[in-house]
Amino acid sequence: MSCRENAMTGIYEEVTVLGKPMLFTDLRIDRATVSNGLYVYEVRHDDDMRGDPAQIANWVMVNHLGTLISRESLKLVPSKTMNNAYLDIDPKKDWNYEGTSSTLAEYMEKHPPKKQKHRDFER
Repeated sequence: MSCRENAMTGIYEEVTVLGKPMLFTDLRIDRATVSNGLYVYEVRHDDDMRGDPAQIANWVMVNHLGTLISRESLKLVPSKTMNNAYLDIDPKKDWNYEGTSSTLAEYMEKHPPKKQKHRDFER
C-alpha cells in the first residue's frame, strides 16, 4: 500500500505544462483531499533516470516523478491494454518550472477552477 499525502497541506512548485499553469510535487497525492473542479495527474520520468518529465497519466506505477494539479483537464490517450490514459510530453517544450511555489489554496485564488462539460478523472 502506498502512502499518499493530503493535497491541502503541501507546498507545490508552480509549473507551466502545455501552456497551462499547474502545481507540481514529487509526492503522491490523495485525490480525495483535492478540491472539486481540479484535476490530478501523475508524471512519469524518462527511462534514463535523469528526472525529466516524459509522460503524464491518470496514474503511474513505475518511474513516478510526481503529481500535477490543474484547473484544466488534459486530453490523455486511453490505453488499449489497461485502465489508464497517457500523454507523452517533451520536457524542453512542454514543461517549465516557474521558480515559485504556492499552496493549493493560493493556486485556486490565482487560477479559479474552470467549469467544463467533461469531468472524467476529475479529482
